[in-house]
Amino acid sequence: MNQMISINSQTHLGELVTYFPAITSRLNELHIDYCCQGDRTLEAAIKEAGLSSNFITEVQNEYDEFLAKPDKEISVTELSDEQLIDLILEIHHQPERVLLRELDQLLNKILLAHYDHGKELVLMLHHNLSKLKMELEEHFAKEEKELFPAMCNLNKTPEERAAIRSNILELEGEHDGAGQTIKHLIKETNDFTPPEYACPSMKAAYLKLHELADDIFLHIAKENGVLFKRYE
Repeated sequence: MNQMISINSQTHLGELVTYFPAITSRLNELHIDYCCQGDRTLEAAIKEAGLSSNFITEVQNEYDEFLAKPDKEISVTELSDEQLIDLILEIHHQPERVLLRELDQLLNKILLAHYDHGKELVLMLHHNLSKLKMELEEHFAKEEKELFPAMCNLNKTPEERAAIRSNILELEGEHDGAGQTIKHLIKETNDFTPPEYACPSMKAAYLKLHELADDIFLHIAKENGVLFKRYE
C-alpha cells in the first residue's frame, strides 16, 4: 500500500485524517466533521466552513512537513486487520473507557454542586454523557466480542464476510449516533468552554469531555475510513 497521499480538492476527509492524523486538531477547531462525514471532499468541506481554497495548500504544506519527520508513525493503512484492531483497542477503546468512568464521577458531582444555578446545563451534560457512555460500552462489546474476532479469522468464507459487512452497517449507524451526541455537546457547551461559575470539578470535566470528543472522532475515522472499508 502507498504510505502517502496527494492532497487536493477531491481528497476525502476520511482519507486525509487516515494518512495525516495530526490534522485532526485543526479540523476540530474549524468544526469540520471528518468522522461521520468522512466521505466528503476537502472542496465540499471548506466551502461549507466558509474557507478559501488556500486552506488546501496550507494542509498540503503541513503534510509535507509531517512526511519529512524521521520519527513519524506508520500509517494505519499499512497495518493488517489484526494489527489495526490491536491498535484501536489499545489507544482508543481502553482510554475512552477510562475517560467515560472519570467523567461519570465528575458529572455526578457537578450535577449536585451546580444544580441550583446551572440546572439546564448540568442536566444536559449528565443526560448526554450517560447516554454516550451506555451506547459506547455496548458498541465496544459488539466489536470486541463479535466483529473483531470475525475479522481476525484468516480463512473467512463468503458467508462470514457477508456477516461482517452486515455487522459493519449496524456499527456505522452507531458511529453516526455517537457523533451526533458529541456535536450536541460541543454546541451546548460553547466548544467546551466552562461557564464563569465553574468549580474545579466542572473545569476538569470540560477538559476531559474535549479529550474524549477528539479521541472518538479519530477513532471513528480509523474504523470507518480504513478497517471497515476493507469489507466493502
